[in-house]
Amino acid sequence: MTTLSIRDFRSNLAASLDRVDNGEQVLVRRGNKVYTIIVVDDQELEFSPQLVEKIDRARAEFKSGETLAFENAAAAQQWMDEL
Repeated sequence: MTTLSIRDFRSNLAASLDRVDNGEQVLVRRGNKVYTIIVVDDQELEFSPQLVEKIDRARAEFKSGETLAFENAAAAQQWMDEL
């Protein structure tokens, strides 16, 4: 596993991606966050017809007011605690 600063990652982009291609885990640290670099297959970038249907159904439910909405996380947590 290799951990790089964002600066080092940018300076060594090709070498870092080569490491990922060779199976090594590469982490990039930016401030207090850490990101992992992964290879994504072209097929993973496409939505399946089933997923598109679920998204469309969720959008329709949202538009018709069939979803829950909370002012903040505390309100959502309170709702879940009351279940």
